Amino acid sequence: AFVEGELLPVINGYWERAEFPQALLPAFAKVGVAGTTVRGYGAPGLTGFQTGLVTLELSRGDGSFNTINALQSGLVMGTLDRFGNEEQKQRWLPPLARLDKLGAFGLTEPQHGSDSVGLETSARRSGDGYLLSGAKRWIGMGHIADVVIIWARDEA
Repeated sequence: AFVEGELLPVINGYWERAEFPQALLPAFAKVGVAGTTVRGYGAPGLTGFQTGLVTLELSRGDGSFNTINALQSGLVMGTLDRFGNEEQKQRWLPPLARLDKLGAFGLTEPQHGSDSVGLETSARRSGDGYLLSGAKRWIGMGHIADVVIIWARDEA
């Protein structure tokens, strides 16, 4: 129903204007699939098969909109779910699942693409945080994200 009633009637206009379809997010949030396989924290905890059906249907409507969901659900929420501490999960996963907050994922580098083995960006502990050094490319949704997952090699 979301693809037919909300996405298909307007998505080509967003493509032509090269605009992020922000206005579609509240209707998409009501579908309740953001976070796909993440369990708890307001995410649906879908099976791999169910996630594939979501992917199929969103891609039928618009491949780029499916990419938005894949980025939000898998690369951002999935990474937080797998590697984040409990405070990070409590802080970020519920608003990401509601699409109240958006995430971005920074892996791709100028010399290596998305080859994580060749990762050159480094992180060095500095006080309570880390100092990052390196370059990233093509951080999808980085211009509007509330949280950004940056992949870096710990110097330690």
